[in-house]
Amino acid sequence: MVNANYFDGHSARQQAVTLRTTPGLLEVRGEGVARDEALSDVRISAKLGRAPRLLYFADGAHCQVNDHAGFEALLQQAGIAPHSLLSRLENSWRHALGAALLSILFVVASFYWGLPLAANVAAGRIPAKLALSMDTHFLGALDEGLMQPSKLSKARQNKLLGRFDALHEVNALPPHSLEFRSSKEIGANAFALPGGTVVVTDQLVALAKNDDEVLAVLAHELGHVSERHPLRQLLQSSVVGLAMTWYLGDISSLLAAAPTMLLETSYSRDFERRADRYAVSLLRMNGIVPTRLADMLEKLEESHRQAGKSNGQPSRIMQFFSTHPDTGERIRDIRNEASRN
Repeated sequence: MVNANYFDGHSARQQAVTLRTTPGLLEVRGEGVARDEALSDVRISAKLGRAPRLLYFADGAHCQVNDHAGFEALLQQAGIAPHSLLSRLENSWRHALGAALLSILFVVASFYWGLPLAANVAAGRIPAKLALSMDTHFLGALDEGLMQPSKLSKARQNKLLGRFDALHEVNALPPHSLEFRSSKEIGANAFALPGGTVVVTDQLVALAKNDDEVLAVLAHELGHVSERHPLRQLLQSSVVGLAMTWYLGDISSLLAAAPTMLLETSYSRDFERRADRYAVSLLRMNGIVPTRLADMLEKLEESHRQAGKSNGQPSRIMQFFSTHPDTGERIRDIRNEASRN
C-alpha cells in the first residue's frame, strides 16, 4: 500500500488516498474516494529524477505519488516494469551525455548546413518587387550616415552605366541596376544589395586605371546578384533577429540595423569564389581581359591597407570590405582561371 494525493479533475481540492494493486486492478481509497481502475487504463508518468509520479485516469482525475520506492514496489507487485525507457535514459549519465552531444551536433549542423539551405530556398521565393523595396530602404539608411551623392559628372556616370547595361550576361540575371555614391568611410568599393542594386563608389572609379577595371569589379558583384548571395546572406545573418522580433512583436529595430548588418557580414569563401568565376566568364564573354579583376583586387587590398594605416585602424565597415576571405588566394585563382582559355 502506498500513500498518494488524489485530484478529482474538477477542482483544486487535494485528498489523501492509499493505492493498492490486485490482479489487473488499481484500488484507490480515501475519504469519499473509492475507485477500482483496470491497470491497463491507467496512464503512469515516467520516473524523472525526484519529480512526483502521476497516475492519470480516463475521466480527468489523477493521483500524485511522492513515495518513489514504495510505488516501484507496488508496480513490481502488479507485474509492471518500474522504469520506462525514458527514465532509464534520464538516470544514465552516459545516455545523458550522449543526448547532450547529439543536441549540440544538431544545432551545429543546423547552423552550418540547414540555415544556408533554408536561406537559399527562401531567397528564391521572395518576389523581386519586395527585394527591390528592401534596396530602397537600405540605400536610404546608408545615405543618411555612410554615403554621400556621387561627385562624378553625369557624363562620366552615363558612360559607365552604358557599359554596365551593355554587358552580355552569362545567364539570366534577376533585375539589377547600378548606383553611384561617394563615401570616405567606405572608401574604394562596390557592393550588391539584396534586391540586385549594385553600388559603386567614386573612390573605386578613381582607383581604377581604366573603365575595364571598374567593369571587372562590377562583374564580380553581378556574380553575387546572379546567385542572390546578398539576400541569402541577409536572411542567414538576421534569422535570430527575426525570431526575436517576431516574439517581441517589434520589427523596427531589425530594419534599423539591417543595412549596417548587411555591410558587416562578410561573404563565405564559397560565395566569393563563385562570384569570381562568374566574373571571369562574364568579362571574357564581353571582350574584357579577366585579369582586370585580379588587378583591381590587388589595388583594393593595398588601398584599404593604406587607409587602415592612416586611420590607426580600419573602421568596422572598411574592415568588411577589406577582408574578403583569402584575397591573395582569390587573385591567384582568377589569374589561373583566366589563363586557361
